[in-house]
Amino acid sequence: MSQETLSQPLVARPAKPKKSSLFAGDVVLGWLLVTPALLVVLGLVGYPFVEAIRISFTDRMVGRGPGRWVGLANYEYILGWPDFSQMVVRTVLITIAAVALKTLVGLILAAALNQGFRGRNLLRGVFMLPWILPTYIIVLVWRWIFDGQTGVLNQILMSWGLIQENIPFLARAGSATALLIFVMVWKGYPFYALTFLAGMQTISSELYDAAKVDGAGRLARFLYVTLPGLRQVMGVVLLLSTIWTMNTLEIPLLLTGGGPSNATEVFPLLTYHLAMQNFRLGEGAALPIMMLPIIALLVLGVAGYMDKEATQ
Repeated sequence: MSQETLSQPLVARPAKPKKSSLFAGDVVLGWLLVTPALLVVLGLVGYPFVEAIRISFTDRMVGRGPGRWVGLANYEYILGWPDFSQMVVRTVLITIAAVALKTLVGLILAAALNQGFRGRNLLRGVFMLPWILPTYIIVLVWRWIFDGQTGVLNQILMSWGLIQENIPFLARAGSATALLIFVMVWKGYPFYALTFLAGMQTISSELYDAAKVDGAGRLARFLYVTLPGLRQVMGVVLLLSTIWTMNTLEIPLLLTGGGPSNATEVFPLLTYHLAMQNFRLGEGAALPIMMLPIIALLVLGVAGYMDKEATQ
């Protein structure tokens, strides 16, 4: 060897990574541990999903056997529904309005409860009550409050001299839609407030101190410190809540029933009417399948966002 070769430092060659095999010891053990959970998921989620797709191509009705194969007839029937396009637009608009208001109320309440004052823990528990109470009970209470004949709201407004006769709030399209959104917001804002409050408490107080030194006021600190610190939490909460709000059945069913004149008919409610009231399971299964792309995009958005945040 030459003197130059001997003087060069020895560099160890990187070891070639071992190719993993599906039959390696650790991998086999991992699959054995995961298999029971996978079977449960496939049984509880996969089978009903595939069965719903199959039923959507049949004319199956409750109590009349498996039904005959009708192909795309159920989908054609739903697309030909007189108010189908309006129902889709109505569902999207109600979802956007409810999610936006829940976000606003949740942020305001979380910012207030994040301050230090006496009785803060008690108020946190009180503001969580709408989310804890059973949906069935609270919606019936709100329906009684908004009743056009004996409702408490009408009695209060008449006692204050604001109205001269009872107003049928739930019998008018505009007020019924507004009250439906109101009850959705009232029921869902505690989830936003609780999640945003947990996110605010993870923001370092040094950031707020530095902002104060720079002369930032309360609004500036909220805009440039609090909101950026909640970016990850808000993204997940908004996506999840959009999916939940779009699939909400109990509130529109118990509060308005889709009325008046289908003004509050959303797609979970139409599915219920087709499948449960008219006993037409084929058409009732076809409607959620048609709405599946919208929900699938939201689910993929949640999964992608969470995966992106986890890798950062």
